[in-house]
Amino acid sequence: HDFSTSANHAAAIARDEAKLHGSTIVLLHVIELPYQLGPDAVIVPTETGAPISVKQYALDSAENHLLDIADRLAKDGVTATGAVVIGSPVEEIVRAIDHHKADLVVMGTHGRTGIRHLVAGSVAERVVRASKVPVLTIRHPE
Repeated sequence: HDFSTSANHAAAIARDEAKLHGSTIVLLHVIELPYQLGPDAVIVPTETGAPISVKQYALDSAENHLLDIADRLAKDGVTATGAVVIGSPVEEIVRAIDHHKADLVVMGTHGRTGIRHLVAGSVAERVVRASKVPVLTIRHPE
């Protein structure tokens, strides 16, 4: 889950599937730290003014966002758990699929095309190839 509009739309689709099948949703956010910054780089968030590492700031922000999504899902009657991990998105998603014995993966796509797709690649595309279970990719309607 990358908190983009397509990812939020994917969460809504996952909610509907979970309700239909009585399933639990596992929310996953993978943080891929920019190599040039490194995990020890320090930033000063405006909310507190206290220095915090890029890594910790990213983890805290993502965890708070996942908690918000899990709360919304709970209000809709769907059980959801969440995890934030640091690493390669494709590797961590495939690891989570195996760890949680997922039956289905629902993920948003950015819908990149042309040069942007060639340069950025597609995490969803690589997950589809690597996954042992079906992957439902959701592109937010424009």
